[in-house]
Amino acid sequence: MISMSIALYKYGSKCICIELCRRRRWWWINQNLVYGLGHIYNDLCAAMWFSYMMLFFQAVLEMRAVVAGAMLLLGQVIDALATPAVGMLADKYGTKKNWHLTGSIIVTCTFPLLFVRCWGCSATETSANVAWWMPSYYASLIIFFQIGWAIVQISHLAMIPDITDDLQIRSDLTSIRYMASVTSSLMVYLITWVVLRATNYSTFIGPTDDYKFRDVSLIISGIGIASFCLFHMLFKMRTSRDLKSNGHTVNNGTSSLKIENSESVRLVTKSRIIHFLQMPLLYQTSLLYVFSRLYWALSLVYVPLFLEERLSVNPSAGSELVASVPLVLYISSFFFTLLLKSKINNCGNYMAYLIGSFLSLISCLWIALAIDPDASIVQIYLVATLIGAGSSITLVSSLCITADLIGPHSHQGAAIYSIVTFADKLVTGIAVVAIENYKCDEVAACPQYYRGVLTFACGGSAVLGIISLSFTRLTFSCKPTI
Repeated sequence: MISMSIALYKYGSKCICIELCRRRRWWWINQNLVYGLGHIYNDLCAAMWFSYMMLFFQAVLEMRAVVAGAMLLLGQVIDALATPAVGMLADKYGTKKNWHLTGSIIVTCTFPLLFVRCWGCSATETSANVAWWMPSYYASLIIFFQIGWAIVQISHLAMIPDITDDLQIRSDLTSIRYMASVTSSLMVYLITWVVLRATNYSTFIGPTDDYKFRDVSLIISGIGIASFCLFHMLFKMRTSRDLKSNGHTVNNGTSSLKIENSESVRLVTKSRIIHFLQMPLLYQTSLLYVFSRLYWALSLVYVPLFLEERLSVNPSAGSELVASVPLVLYISSFFFTLLLKSKINNCGNYMAYLIGSFLSLISCLWIALAIDPDASIVQIYLVATLIGAGSSITLVSSLCITADLIGPHSHQGAAIYSIVTFADKLVTGIAVVAIENYKCDEVAACPQYYRGVLTFACGGSAVLGIISLSFTRLTFSCKPTI
């Protein structure tokens, strides 16, 4: 009788444990999905910033190309300077969620105003006043917006190592984060397409279309505010109880010793960020991320400008191409991100990056050889599909490589991510200014200028990514243990 009771007790305990594990598993799945909400507002802003900021400044506000490029460079420089500062401070003071909330509030207060015509910037105002007032007004908004954007980006990335120590779950979180980014960008292009079609239709975008950009920015700001509010209400970081349940402490006489050893290791490791800085692999990983982001950013900036340039020669398609082609690009990104999420363990992060780089290079060659002003719209959509596939695969795989580099050092996650993402802000801004500086003053002098940009600038980014990958792969086996 006693043995039967013991057997029933063990069976009941086992069932309870299985049920608790099942509930815990579903809780974590839900938390992983909720994690994706935390960067949606940033992604909405980034899609609008890179795709339509230059178009808004040049076509709507009639700002000179060099000045518009300088505005983008200013934003990238501020973002680059804010990134390491935020990384260091977020690891030392406060929680990642508090930093995230602060950045989200700053973005909310500044981003919608970037796509609203400033007071005193109308065409009736004297050109002398507009020449200094317009750049000053938008420059001040860009400074605060980029600081807030950097705070949100770094704090959200740094949550990944804090959420779990499992490399597979970290890869899943990175993929979920990028899928949320793609979904956000899809929303931006879909909303833009609807606004352009629903409002007063025009073949070209000009100064009278300012209210369209205002409406789009207000709509996506509303979506972004709702997303980060849901994130802060629903998302829970790991607590000490979760760490205990994962085996970091035991209920016996050695419990206090284990905690003491764990804390001492944590303090020693935290003071050794210099070891990361001495690793060549850190800088090689940064280059992988830089070139994947450069390809992505230049594609976002110059695909709409290329389409607007093409409309001057072949206006039959209309201005909605400015929204529909990026929409196809991001649908492709979303599909390949889903595919990569399930297949990345089979091919590996480095092989995935190589495949993505080759797809990116093929899209650039296609533009150079076949996409002339008379090319069919179907060809343009196919090239957009390749651009989306290449950018999504290289970005996700480069972030997965970064998460693998951090390993168990989650308390240094914000600092490492800030180092990895620092250079891409500066490189992108400098590249845009250089491209705009060499643009002809008269359109007739270089009617296919932006086609060349997509061919050589984006193609060069893909080639440099492949070269960096070869050096990173050679060094990976020599990665030091910290």
